[in-house]
Amino acid sequence: MFEFKGNLYLNYNGIIDAYLSTKKIGMRKNVLLLILVFHFFGFAVQAQKDEKKIGKVGYKIKMQDARHKFLAEGNVRASLNIYRDLLQDYTNDAMVNYRIAECHFKLKNYELAVEYFQNARKLNDEVDKELHYNLGRAYHRNDQLDKSIESYNTFNETASKKTKKNYDVAGKIAQVDYAKKMIANPVKVKIENLGKNINSKGGDYSPSISADGKTMIFTSRRSDTKGGGVDKAGDYKYFEDIYIADWDSVDNKWNKAHPIEGKLNTEGHDASLSISPDGNKIFIYRNDGSLYIGDIFVSKKRRSSGTWGNPKALEKPVNTSYFESSACLSADGNKLYFVSEKEGKKYGALGRGDIYVAEKITKSTWGEPKNLGSVINTSSDENNVFIHPDGKTLFFSSNGHLSIGGYDVFMSKMQDDGTWGKPENLGYPINTILDDVHFTLSVDGKTAHYSAVREGGLGERDIYKIDMSEYPILSDGVSTSLSILKGVVKSGEDKIAAKIEFSNTKGIIVGKTSSDEDGNYFITLTGGNIYYVNITAKGYKSKNVEVNLAAGKGNTHEQLEVFEMEKIVGVE
Repeated sequence: MFEFKGNLYLNYNGIIDAYLSTKKIGMRKNVLLLILVFHFFGFAVQAQKDEKKIGKVGYKIKMQDARHKFLAEGNVRASLNIYRDLLQDYTNDAMVNYRIAECHFKLKNYELAVEYFQNARKLNDEVDKELHYNLGRAYHRNDQLDKSIESYNTFNETASKKTKKNYDVAGKIAQVDYAKKMIANPVKVKIENLGKNINSKGGDYSPSISADGKTMIFTSRRSDTKGGGVDKAGDYKYFEDIYIADWDSVDNKWNKAHPIEGKLNTEGHDASLSISPDGNKIFIYRNDGSLYIGDIFVSKKRRSSGTWGNPKALEKPVNTSYFESSACLSADGNKLYFVSEKEGKKYGALGRGDIYVAEKITKSTWGEPKNLGSVINTSSDENNVFIHPDGKTLFFSSNGHLSIGGYDVFMSKMQDDGTWGKPENLGYPINTILDDVHFTLSVDGKTAHYSAVREGGLGERDIYKIDMSEYPILSDGVSTSLSILKGVVKSGEDKIAAKIEFSNTKGIIVGKTSSDEDGNYFITLTGGNIYYVNITAKGYKSKNVEVNLAAGKGNTHEQLEVFEMEKIVGVE
């Protein structure tokens, strides 16, 4: 999912964007009042002279109806249909063409947005004070970078000082220049569409893969979603559902995806956020019925049937009255990274959507989330967070850091003092002039997946595989090889929930995890090393064992270790 949060600008379209993206109902009412003031005050200026075919009143009514659907209802397609109907009689009406362009831009039909903005400019280049600014944005998203700069410069030359002060045109031009630079210096990757087994004619996005590479979940809007319903109150597309696919190790490809078993999908919107590295938990996003407010839910895999249990909302302090989404669990299960639109100093909020981390207290409770700070978070949006199984490499999408266009994928590495380093743009062609999101990277760092809109795609948005073998972003020139260590803690037939610590040969603790109520544990550690393991559990004697964890040869090594514990006599 995409998470956008409103911000109040002192201009008409800015207020429109604020209304459409604001999650808080109270703020929406205030923004709506501003919209109405601007709308009726400016309508006389916007109306065109060519009103004779349906009359001035009929023209106004249709224009008002279309604008209401665009602003108040967020129904861009219905608004576009009204403007299209008007265009049949008012082909030479600059404002009708301009409004159609706005609709196409909102719907990400950038080629059409350029066409209709150009039509409006030819008919009346003063149709709207933001014309050249918006045309510059459309040119950028349509990969017409030189023309984008020309339009931004025209806006700077013609707009009043009062108008210009509310726009960061210099920043927009810098972004286009950055895009040109990055496109001229591509990184060494190969990007491949995952094909019809995964992608559909609808939107397919938010891929997440278990650490062993055997299970993929993602969100899709296709005809066989549960109930087959269409979101008529929104964008008239199929409701979101969660799909799952298994890896075929014989043919080295993903088997055909299907709706996930269990109780995750409903007849409404159900969106996947991530699957835990051990493959036993799925984090999803659900709306609780409030306007544009949603929370993070978790579903656990049933050992007996292999299906997924009824999702349960995470308790406070993770979920709040604000919008929360984009959750990702660290490989040891101790940290949860997620996005929240909390506001105010109380939460350390910096922008629209910020990335937070919460540390586990018990198996079902989390500590107070901490904002990752201004190095990671900006005054704009950060979302789609992914923490690599190494526990120290963070990936996320942002439109606040310098990007090629829209949302780009960035990487930050944890420093020796525990702080996060300056985010790095992953470069072109991973990042493009469009929105590039939902990046996930394999344990060995050789294969990534993400969702993007690319030429030759099968649907509106597809899931792609990225061959990273010649772009070793994890290693920094130093050979590192993570291995998966998993198994069971037990005592005879009893499965034990225990705490497990891993120390290196120098006695330094390098990892901690815990086994669940079924005794299962999972962690990733650097392969090719010996580890001293300390296991403790209430009612059982502490156990110390030595584990020689092998390194992978070509693929990530996966090692199973069963830890037997001895019960303390007389303790139940």
